[in-house]
Order: sequence, then structure tokens, then C-alpha cells
Amino acid sequence: MPSDILVLGDSQMSFGGGPAFHDFFTNFSKHCSGLMLPSKKLKAVEKLAAGVIGVRATGLQTWLSKSRKGKRMVCVKDPTGLVNARVIGAARHGPRWVQIGESRAHDFCAPGKAPLAEMLSQKPYRPQLLILHFMGLSAYHWLKKDNAERDMAQVLQLLPEKTGCIVMTTAPGYRRDINAPRIKAQPIIERAVNATKGRCTFVRGLTRETLSAFQGQRTRFYRHKNGRVRDPYHPVPSAARAFLQMRRAPLCNAVVRQLWPDEPSATLAGSETRIQ
Repeated sequence: MPSDILVLGDSQMSFGGGPAFHDFFTNFSKHCSGLMLPSKKLKAVEKLAAGVIGVRATGLQTWLSKSRKGKRMVCVKDPTGLVNARVIGAARHGPRWVQIGESRAHDFCAPGKAPLAEMLSQKPYRPQLLILHFMGLSAYHWLKKDNAERDMAQVLQLLPEKTGCIVMTTAPGYRRDINAPRIKAQPIIERAVNATKGRCTFVRGLTRETLSAFQGQRTRFYRHKNGRVRDPYHPVPSAARAFLQMRRAPLCNAVVRQLWPDEPSATLAGSETRIQ
């Protein structure tokens, strides 16, 4: 069974965001209610099969690399024996952990080919809508000249003709130093996505609202028993759900726009908040 909507992301998707995204699309009408979007379209999205794949310690560039070194974090097993991907609902699998490249159902690691190209060449992973949800390691990559433009050019080259595309940056981290490079990188990848002239739609994960809700907020992150934050990068599941609630308006609109590109989109209530 193919995933009609496939969310591909980094470690935030593995460690909390995956279930939240899966629920968002499984209950799309509920999450997108009150946004002046046609109810028939909301229900139609809800009927689509949603799948999520989150691979830890990766960026979009990892999925686009053809070299063994470049795609190592997707295709090479951790020396400690840990597997790298959490899969929820994708091609009937999940929620469970798998090793990309070793699991027969998730073999996207042919020599000399990009994992994203391999994935999209397989029927279960050729969705109606592909959502690329990255920031973390991608932020440092996108800060280097022209990398964001090159990434998006390659995404467009690989994207099936009838597959819609959304690029969404992830939730903020706990510390200011984690968020600083992401704040600088977000407008760079946003410009690159906007240059596709609607072929892909950009959704900001970093806004004044999300930064205020996550940066320095211990309850949003995994903690030790004494209350200290032990993982400042990955929001807990309840925080991932809150993040999607904060970004539901642009995300809901982007989904409808990409699935029905030839129809005019409704104007959503409220406006986007920029950081810079």
C-alpha cells in the first residue's frame, strides 16, 4: 500500500515529531478546521494514506548525495548497532525502527544513486504529496553559498511530475546557540523554495511564536529526573503536537495548494510572523 502523503524528515521526526505528523494528516479536518478551506478538500486529504520516515543525524543534503560518504548517515549502520530510521505508516510499516539500506522495504542505497532518487523510484514511495521536513544539520549546509539552490534544483529534478512538494523547517531547539544558525539559514532555503515558482511550497518552522514557545522552555524537551534538559535538540511528542498547532494555518494551506494546484487557494486568517 503506497503512502499518498509522505513526510521525510530528520531526527526531530524520529524522536517525537513522527506520531504528531501522522496524526495531523490522519485527522486533517480537525487540525485544519476554521481556516476558510473547503471542507470537502479537508476530508479528501484525511482519506489519503499518510506515511512518515524520520532518519536521525541527517539533512536534506544526505538524501540528495550520490557518494557513500555523503549519504553515510542514511545508508551506513551505526557502529554501536543502532538502527537509524523511525517509520510510521509508510508502505504499511510502523511505528517501528528500521535500518535504511538493510530493511528490504526501505532499500534506498544503491551505489552511485541518491537515496531520495531511489526512494521515489519505488511505487510505495511515489506519493501524491512529499513533505521534506529538515533543519538541524541542513542549516549549516544551507549557510554555504548556493547549497540551498543546488538542493532545490536536485529535488525538482527527482520529483515525479504529479507529486506535490512542501519544504518545512523544523521546530526550534532549546538553546539560543542551536537556533542562531537555523534563524540565519531559514530565509536562504525559503528563497530557494520560492524560486521554484509554486512547484514546491515553503512553510516556516521558525517564527517568533515558535521560538518563544520552545527556546528556553524545559517542558518542551526530554529531561533528566532532576528536571534538567538532557536533549536540547528534540522536542517531546506533546511539544511536536503543539508545534504543528502553531504552524497549522500555513501547513494546511500548503497541503491544499499542492494537492489542487490548478484551483485558487483560500486566504487564511492571520499572517506569517518573520524573525528577520
